[in-house]
Amino acid sequence: MSLQPARLRLVVYALVLGFGVEVVRLAQVQLFQHQLWLAEAERQQGTLVPVDSPRGTIRTREGLLLAGSVEKVAVYVNPKRLPRDKWSWAAEQLAPIVGQSPQDILEQIQRRPGFFYLARGLDPQVAERVARLHLRGVGTLPAEQRVYPMGTFAAPVLGFVNVEGQGQGGIEAACNQLLAGEPALVRLSRDGKRIPTKLGQRTEKPGRPGFHVVLTLDARVQWILEEELSRTLGQVRGKGGSAVALNATTGEILGLASLPAFDPQQLARYPREHWRNRAVETVLEPGSTFKPFVVAAALQAGVVHPESLVDCSGGGVEVAGVFMRDHGRFGTLPLAQVLSFSSNAGAIRLALRTPGEVLDQTIRAFGFGQTTGVELPAESPGLYRPRGQGSWSALTPAGLALGQEISVTAVQLARAYAVFANGGLLVRPTLIRSVHDTQGQTVATHAPKPPQRVLPQEVAEAVSHMLEQVVEQGTGKAARVAGFRLAGKTGTAQKAVDGSYRHGRHAAWFAGFFPQLQPSLVLVVCVDEPEATFWASEVAAPAFGRMARRLLQLWGATPRVEGQA
Repeated sequence: MSLQPARLRLVVYALVLGFGVEVVRLAQVQLFQHQLWLAEAERQQGTLVPVDSPRGTIRTREGLLLAGSVEKVAVYVNPKRLPRDKWSWAAEQLAPIVGQSPQDILEQIQRRPGFFYLARGLDPQVAERVARLHLRGVGTLPAEQRVYPMGTFAAPVLGFVNVEGQGQGGIEAACNQLLAGEPALVRLSRDGKRIPTKLGQRTEKPGRPGFHVVLTLDARVQWILEEELSRTLGQVRGKGGSAVALNATTGEILGLASLPAFDPQQLARYPREHWRNRAVETVLEPGSTFKPFVVAAALQAGVVHPESLVDCSGGGVEVAGVFMRDHGRFGTLPLAQVLSFSSNAGAIRLALRTPGEVLDQTIRAFGFGQTTGVELPAESPGLYRPRGQGSWSALTPAGLALGQEISVTAVQLARAYAVFANGGLLVRPTLIRSVHDTQGQTVATHAPKPPQRVLPQEVAEAVSHMLEQVVEQGTGKAARVAGFRLAGKTGTAQKAVDGSYRHGRHAAWFAGFFPQLQPSLVLVVCVDEPEATFWASEVAAPAFGRMARRLLQLWGATPRVEGQA
């Protein structure tokens, strides 16, 4: 049967038209959609995997390495690409390489839907052992392991990183974006069966190494604080403690100790309680270390002047039907001796004479009840109820005079005492001195926020002189260092538990500074729940004195000549 000419022409036209459509489509794909289809092919033939860039280091101001990284490898498994009949055998082979049991590895392969890291932080030689297995869907990628060469030293300041390399505490968390850099993107190419090939690793996007962070910490100062604080805790069997050394002019923290501490590389060996930084997270009533702020408020209000006499008689004061005891019967004392002898009655009478709004404004101006802004996560603002809306009772001013109805952190108290040390200015504490890139170029330096005047200079200087007398002749005599001028105040606070004070549970404080140094250094010591003895004059003041003596020797400070002002 032969085709009619008309039908033949129709078939030919159809074939030509179809061929033309194919040519046009091929030209479109090859010439105009080349990149689109190339990208689609690469997508089907590869898997993009983020690979962490080298994490930046953390060092002290003089260059001591506190946190760094070493080159390691990570073993990955992709169950979708690993033949199911090879799962058990793969688990058996990988077990001795990654240090896990075959059963644990098999369970991970069975429950994971796709690509995952089986183990990280392994020796680079592991890569060759894994390659010799010739397992599809199993391989290695470069990785890094965080190391802390100084162990527990300054660990609560540093924090730590989790298994994914993310900062989880301290500077590691606060500066995580700076330290982590930007991860690289690596494509793992697949063959025709969509199995990753040995030679198929290609960097799609280069990463950026993390920046290096330099702290304000002075390793020598930090060592002195930690050593003396540890010695004190051992002597008095304390639950824990903290110490802060702060530049009163710049706000730079030269030392910040929190004990007991932990080793960031062996977290599992330490209770979680040790992970926190007591200097910024633990809030305690300040006890009599708060009395100077009441004196400052009274001076600002004009109800007393530096030479005033204060009635401290009667062994205590009755306020709103409650008798508040003093620890001695002092009679009438000069204002300075109210602080020197830490008279409860004298401080309460000053607080009652000071207008409530002035007392409240002064407390808030010193930064109590708010975070300091130091570069550490989980910083507590402390506990303080501002006056107004019925938050104060008739007993509140008297309670504040004793360092009650308020709780503070060691860093808060250090910043507040810096106001007396620097002539009335509130500074912002900082732990970051500078940030550098991998070439050593400075990316950022600490630019201190302009301090805020919160106290007239003459008032700050008056209280400062009174605090020197506390050390020379008052409750702080155990903090004295022969030949040097020191200022400070003791504070013994009974701890409130479930709304009531518990016998035998105290916090011992000493907060002070070195007027002889320029700029002055503020030093705060807190010992939580000492057992052997709880009086601050016997616990915190001697610790302050030992730290001060060693710090003054460290800086080569010159002792005063006898009789010198």
